[in-house]
Amino acid sequence: HTFTLGWITAAMMGVMYRYVPALTKRPLRFPRLASLQLWLFIIGAAGMVTHFAIGRWIATWLAAGVVVLSVALFALNMLPCLIPSWRRGVAERGMSAAIFFLLIAAVLGLLLALDKTFGFLGGSVITNLAGHAHLAALGWVSLTICAVSYRMVPAFLLPGVELPRAATWQLYGLAVAVAGLGLALLGGIGGAPIWSIAVMVALLAYVVVLGALVRNRQMPIDWTMRHALAGVVHLVLSAGLGLSLTWIDTGSALGNGVAGAYGVLGLLGWVTNFIVGMSYQLFPGFIAGLRVTAGWPRLSIAELSLPRFRPFVFFSLNVGVLLLAAALIAADVLLARLGALIIATGGLVYVTVMARTLSYAYRPAVPRAANHPLRILR
Repeated sequence: HTFTLGWITAAMMGVMYRYVPALTKRPLRFPRLASLQLWLFIIGAAGMVTHFAIGRWIATWLAAGVVVLSVALFALNMLPCLIPSWRRGVAERGMSAAIFFLLIAAVLGLLLALDKTFGFLGGSVITNLAGHAHLAALGWVSLTICAVSYRMVPAFLLPGVELPRAATWQLYGLAVAVAGLGLALLGGIGGAPIWSIAVMVALLAYVVVLGALVRNRQMPIDWTMRHALAGVVHLVLSAGLGLSLTWIDTGSALGNGVAGAYGVLGLLGWVTNFIVGMSYQLFPGFIAGLRVTAGWPRLSIAELSLPRFRPFVFFSLNVGVLLLAAALIAADVLLARLGALIIATGGLVYVTVMARTLSYAYRPAVPRAANHPLRILR
């Protein structure tokens, strides 16, 4: 939850607050609730992480309730923008469905925490947790990434072909497959392997659509797209491992290793690659716009970025993820530690660089390069 709530969900919510109103050309319905939603999210997520760590279940489900309230307020601002634009574009449809999955996953997480105190849920703990995790990771996170990338990738690459109608059906297929998988896991009704295959087919369809856009591009591949393409490779590997878990005993040593590798490839390899890559394009642009609104000295996207660190972040993240995933499957502790250390090093460099970029949204100062006498602001 430190990772999935603190990093992935927080980053995605922040991007959507800026991206959705611009995409739909509709202002937030309740802008004053955004600050309250943010603080509730921070308090709830921090409370969950802390009390998970010390095993205080009453405090955990109280914090989970705060997260559910925060998610509901987030949906209250996003859905009035997205639903009226449902027929307008593929991104609007995908993000709308993803927010409903986020709500379901949040409520289910609260129920799982309450069950630790009151013991009212049926089924096994493993399948219930798997249902919660897959509704969040596939229904909320992956569906959002697929939807957003269908708008952003064409904008970055300017492909010579239009986005095919198959993109819309891919999102519908993924949403239905995730819902079926969640019901199969939570209800104990069987069919999880079938729905897992359906999820994999939907994700592979996403890879095919994205591949067509990349092959017909008119713009060069930059570090944003390198991260996106590396994420696609990890997505394929993760989908294969996820499918294998329907036949491998997850209670065995091999099953534990495959499950760990599945999570690493999905959350670090696929999701994190996409967020890091898109942040290179989106975050400086958001900040440049905020500074104009605040009346502060203008800065270009180039002045807000430090691109020289991007190769190191890219290679450390992807090499570390592959090493860690392989080590988990092979039960090699030393290799796992090496992979984790490489990932952590790249992550710390990324965090440091991006913190410097984001800081200019909160202070009127300018980088030293912006004071150069030959500076040209585009």
